[in-house]
Amino acid sequence: MKVRFSLFLLCVCIIAGSVQASGQKLYPVQGPAATQTPPKVFTAKIKKGMVSEQISGFVTDGEELQGKIATITASAMNSKKPGDTDSYPPQQNLAFAWDAIYGQGFYLSHVLGEEIGQGVFTGNQGTVLQVEYVVENFGKLSQAYKAYGVAVDNKGNVYKMISPIPF
Repeated sequence: MKVRFSLFLLCVCIIAGSVQASGQKLYPVQGPAATQTPPKVFTAKIKKGMVSEQISGFVTDGEELQGKIATITASAMNSKKPGDTDSYPPQQNLAFAWDAIYGQGFYLSHVLGEEIGQGVFTGNQGTVLQVEYVVENFGKLSQAYKAYGVAVDNKGNVYKMISPIPF
């Protein structure tokens, strides 16, 4: 009986360590992609492990983008203008995108100095996408988290990241 339970538990752990899930979506709010019908939406591929989750890539319209997320402390200000070629990724930070989506001064008052996820993803059709996001806990006793953030690509688009369900 103990052997069966141990084998079952081992199988569950192996499966849990390699599950792929989708959750975060990037919706275009500015740039050429925002005018498309339907708009080009990126869906995150999240590698779920037993202890943590990690965004491993994004998928849209048959293009798969790969990259990695690092946890950094949001620092400095980047006053580029969204859509200009000098705002294309990679950038030190996406302060200009945070302010474009969430309102002027948002980066300074809500993101600067916080630990955030940041990553650059490259696609098999030439797209380069930079993502920044914040993860919030719903309360000290809660195990539910929600991510929100921004992204820019090398085609002049700015995206809003939305986590439809807490993870």
